[in-house]
Amino acid sequence: MIFQRLRQFRGIEFQLLVTVLLFFAAGYLLVVTATRQQAFVASVPGVLSILWPSTLPLLLFIGISVGLSFHSPNADQVLLPLVALLAGFSLMLTARLEPSLNQIYFCDIYNRAGEVVGSGPCYEGVAAKQSLWVTMGVIILAVMLFVPWDRLLIRSMRLSLIDFLDHHRYIWLGLGLLLIFATFIFGVDPNGSGVKVWFNFGAFLFQPSELLKIILVIFMASYLNEHREVVSSGSGYRLGPLTLPPLPYLVPIIGMWGLAMATIVFQRDLGAALLLFGVFLAMLYVATARGLYVLVAVLAFAIGAYVLYQFLPVVSLRVSIWLDPWSVAQGYGYQIVQAIYALSSGGIFGTGLGMGVPAIVPAIHTDFIFTAIGEELGLAGTLAVLIAYVLLIFRGFHIALAIPGRFRGFEQLLAVGLTTIIAVQTIIILGGNLRLIPLTGITLPFISYGGSSVLINFLVVGLLMRISAGTRRG
Repeated sequence: MIFQRLRQFRGIEFQLLVTVLLFFAAGYLLVVTATRQQAFVASVPGVLSILWPSTLPLLLFIGISVGLSFHSPNADQVLLPLVALLAGFSLMLTARLEPSLNQIYFCDIYNRAGEVVGSGPCYEGVAAKQSLWVTMGVIILAVMLFVPWDRLLIRSMRLSLIDFLDHHRYIWLGLGLLLIFATFIFGVDPNGSGVKVWFNFGAFLFQPSELLKIILVIFMASYLNEHREVVSSGSGYRLGPLTLPPLPYLVPIIGMWGLAMATIVFQRDLGAALLLFGVFLAMLYVATARGLYVLVAVLAFAIGAYVLYQFLPVVSLRVSIWLDPWSVAQGYGYQIVQAIYALSSGGIFGTGLGMGVPAIVPAIHTDFIFTAIGEELGLAGTLAVLIAYVLLIFRGFHIALAIPGRFRGFEQLLAVGLTTIIAVQTIIILGGNLRLIPLTGITLPFISYGGSSVLINFLVVGLLMRISAGTRRG
């Protein structure tokens, strides 16, 4: 039995993870010494004093890989190393940016009575917090993979995990709508950006739109799978050259458009609206293979966005800054202008880790983390990160294609939707950093600093790997 398990050892994944660990260790040591955070002592205890506990998440990745050899040997072997690479980048960059951010940005310190008693660095401890979030994300990933969810749910509800997600779509829809309404009422704006999309739980902030995107994918995968034939058939109502599905099945499509527009109007959250609608369009096309549906939906979104541009100041402001940031370079356009300078100063190979001045760009550790990569690692570094995302997205779609049989359509659509979350989110933030589209407040998956985003993205990967473990090939 033991020798049979050894034959199932996931050697490719293990080797890639060890490579990622060595790459991270070298980069982290370079960052700490270059930014003078800690003196480097050329000994084993000296190296460990710098690397620990920052290497804990990557060591947990290796532990998950070994566990999968016994638990789910058929799971995808490339997905985990790619996520570990991006998460390692996040830890390394956050550790590099923390001292620079603390030198530039200072915030008021309040006592219990609410009085200002002094000032201090705004970003003290962000590297340790990011290590905590990534570690918690890896734990969530392990829980998704190793907890016998199928056995527990079959025993209690006579449904597997996938069937449980599939058969309760209106519960997920209701939960999503509840999250939206709760955000309207209880949402806070800790950054003073005018966007109230966080819940304040005291010890931490949570962004419900991160969870909403998974809920949306589950609902749409279940809905489109059940009504795939009706939605993709030629029956229905004629509207010029377009054949619309019957009205009961058209309602969710119209509802998604209304949800996107309402997110912009009431929450001023352009990024979440674009992300949710983009994921919906991708899943609609995969389920129906009818490009006209997608074209009409894009036109409807464009018309709605144009109307909001005319009447909603926050939308018109974002677009005007995008078109001409130089005219307001000392005000609203300062962030984008500084990001352009940072990217241009990076050149081909960058200034070197710890040798640039990326902290001049506000929110460099969240919205503009890709700019920091471009400045200190240059075009070569940004292309390497981009290739990692392309491979990650490719593996996600490969998992969907590797699912055999038409009776597992929900799993296929779920895998497509989960992968599209990462793909659309990456495209939006890269487009905003490179000034290809208006800037939106979305984080770069696995790399940007943030708690709710990191945790939800690990949950996405956990679901993808659980789906891949049930395939017979790939």
